[in-house]
Amino acid sequence: MDRFWLVIKVVCLALIVILVVQNIEMVHVQLLGWTITMPMALLVVVIYVLGMVSGRGLMGVVRRLRHEDPKH
Repeated sequence: MDRFWLVIKVVCLALIVILVVQNIEMVHVQLLGWTITMPMALLVVVIYVLGMVSGRGLMGVVRRLRHEDPKH
């Protein structure tokens, strides 16, 4: 089973390397008047990480609301 996970990790790493190599061109991102220039691959990674952080925070709020005792 350890070999299976090693293969999965190597495949994921290879896909990430391919993503970075194929998306190295610079893009302009505008948000609230700010303009940032960054490689497309970095933008994808940043958006992915922001999604993970915000999703985890949202799930924490949902769990907290679900476990609160209703006070009538």
